[in-house]
Amino acid sequence: MILNDNGREYDLEKIDSYSVYTQRTIRRLIYLRYVGIRDLLSDCCCQKVKLVAVRKAIQEEKNIDRIKNTFGYTLEEINFYIDYADDNIPMVR
Repeated sequence: MILNDNGREYDLEKIDSYSVYTQRTIRRLIYLRYVGIRDLLSDCCCQKVKLVAVRKAIQEEKNIDRIKNTFGYTLEEINFYIDYADDNIPMVR
């Protein structure tokens, strides 16, 4: 999957071949996108919703449509951001 960040493109299948700085940049970008999704689905973004609740919320079609309309992410991207955050960012769990 290609991650586009305002004109910069990162091939996520080759993430290990990037420099450490670039890897951190990619992970931070993915985390920020996850946080955007989490906050959009939360009633009160002051209280961080758990990952389990985010996964449950994206099961509803209305929430998927809301994310797509707000951020322009595809369903594949939404699932990737959530899965990646779960697997690679300990503070999300």
